[in-house]
Amino acid sequence: MIKIDKISSRQEEIIAKSATLFREKGYIATSIRDISESLDMTSAALYYHFKNKEEILLAIMHLGLSNLILAVEAAVADQEEIWDKIRAAFQTHMRASLDYQDFAYVLLKDLRHLSPEWRDEVVAKRDAYDRYWDRMLAEAREKDVIAEHIDLEMFRLLAFGAINLAISWYKPTGRYSPEQIADLFLDYLGGGVKTSLAEVTSQIAS
Repeated sequence: MIKIDKISSRQEEIIAKSATLFREKGYIATSIRDISESLDMTSAALYYHFKNKEEILLAIMHLGLSNLILAVEAAVADQEEIWDKIRAAFQTHMRASLDYQDFAYVLLKDLRHLSPEWRDEVVAKRDAYDRYWDRMLAEAREKDVIAEHIDLEMFRLLAFGAINLAISWYKPTGRYSPEQIADLFLDYLGGGVKTSLAEVTSQIAS
């Protein structure tokens, strides 16, 4: 299996082009020949980099998740207040998903095409990212920023659901940037989960 931390620039090119084709044509309908011809290379040359189409699919998912996790962690590290961390994480997740819609789409739609062993790898990585968010939300509750009665898992699922839905309708030429879309949603949702103490503190700070 290809190691994501050791991929070459040519392999990255294959991964990116494959993600686009899988989104446009569907994973099943896209052949190795389709991928190789779109890159002006032979199928034999492509097989030098990847054993088969499923390995390319796995690489798309691993690379997409790895880049997302690294970007979110970096954005959160720049913030001090917990709600600012949550906002930065949400903005970055939205930006990554909308800037790389092909990767995001494949992650959402094509997991079922992986063999059970490889599917478990991707699910484990995705679950680790979910737990990262759960820890942030738990910290927000501990610091009395999110109200005690809020179901934190449901909050995360709603937040991710908003991002996943945006992938289907977002256009770069639209009225809002990914960060602005994230802010709008978080402000709408946050108004229902933040405690009155957090609101008062925010108003004083501003």
